[in-house]
Amino acid sequence: MKKWLLSLCMVLALAACKEEKKETANVDNKPVIKIGAVLPLTGDNSVVGTAVKSGALAAIEDKAQNNLKYHYEAVFEDNQQSPAKSATATNKLIMMDKANMLLSFTTGIGRVVAPLAENAKLLHMCSTLEDKNATPMGKTSFFQGPTLQSYRQLVFKALKQEKVSKLVLLAANVGVACSGTEKLAEALKNQGMETKVECFNPSDLDFRFVIQKYQSQGFNHFYIQFWPPQSNILLRQLSENNVAPNHIFGSGIDVDTDTSLYNDIHNFGGNSGTPEFINRLMEEYHLNNVYMAASAYDLISLAIDAFENVEDVNNIDEILTYIKEHATRKCLSGDCKLLDNGFIANKAEWRTYKNGKPVFLGD
Repeated sequence: MKKWLLSLCMVLALAACKEEKKETANVDNKPVIKIGAVLPLTGDNSVVGTAVKSGALAAIEDKAQNNLKYHYEAVFEDNQQSPAKSATATNKLIMMDKANMLLSFTTGIGRVVAPLAENAKLLHMCSTLEDKNATPMGKTSFFQGPTLQSYRQLVFKALKQEKVSKLVLLAANVGVACSGTEKLAEALKNQGMETKVECFNPSDLDFRFVIQKYQSQGFNHFYIQFWPPQSNILLRQLSENNVAPNHIFGSGIDVDTDTSLYNDIHNFGGNSGTPEFINRLMEEYHLNNVYMAASAYDLISLAIDAFENVEDVNNIDEILTYIKEHATRKCLSGDCKLLDNGFIANKAEWRTYKNGKPVFLGD
């Protein structure tokens, strides 16, 4: 039944796209451009979704300080990081809200939104980590985030600095987390490190046996690839088994409102932007965690620039040409570069936390 409903939604979306576009509403005598965002605003991943939302709103706010041709409004739909809900939310944004562009988060969700955006001839931006399995991403989609190469280089640098010779890698068996972790372990082996990999079901809550098993084998450093709530449980169980915080490394683990969990732990992921930007989001948007907010800021800023500089905002070819010509630029997430596969790459970030506040360690 769910598949039937999803197919019906997609058919309706395609039919709606063939209809003639309605006249755009006006605010302050300016035509309105609607930015439709499909994000996890409730549920386990809501911290990241809220950060992406805040980054997008900050970009709209900053651009509004200029003398723009259009008035920009954001419409947010909660997908709870579910592919099915993402498809439904995207169709609503296209058919009912008449969005002029779409924003999403993570490769998995981006791949759901991309074909719907392409069929509707809409620009689609996705904040994520580079994943070669995500290509082709759709002719109207641009994904932005750190590349796997830059991310791994930071992991190698941190492990070398901490003089790690034996490492246990623990990953959730979701999406590409497990396979990506296995590839990372293999790359570390090639550099002479002894590694062990364990993958868990997303519902697993007790990791103590595995931790103790590897401790008995002389493993005292752990790399984890989880998201809350499991990542928080794993962090607490590592602490209960006397694993020092600076012996813990991971990606995607520092995404909770309680950032005290991450003190002295090595985190790798999307670039957080400048200290001024981080402080602004914490003060203005009351965020404890700004993970991927800078990427959303960059994408929305670039999209607004495109709308402002093309002759026809309904001409997707004109918009795409502008994006391709200007995607390589100085951006908040560090220098952005458009790769051959259409991915907009920025540097990964290595950070820790002190007294619950993020501390930059390298990129």
